[in-house]
Amino acid sequence: MAKDDLECSFCGRKKPETDLLIAGLDAHICDKCIEQAHGIVLEESKQGGAKELLSDLMLSKPKVIKAFLDEYIIGQEATKKSNVCGGL
Repeated sequence: MAKDDLECSFCGRKKPETDLLIAGLDAHICDKCIEQAHGIVLEESKQGGAKELLSDLMLSKPKVIKAFLDEYIIGQEATKKSNVCGGL
């Protein structure tokens, strides 16, 4: 498929009609649809789901993550430290 034949999987705009067309595994999304989706996410987060969303996105400290991994993974200390603690 030629690059000019590519189109947004959401709105159907052809690549030449967009400023940016991002390719996924089986779909594409244009800059206009990204902006619209971002606006929807912002609006939804204002309507009460923001605190719940933020609590889901809270990252634990590397030591807490490693302690969790220690409960379920035997050995592999070097891997757990390099992947979780950034090599500390």
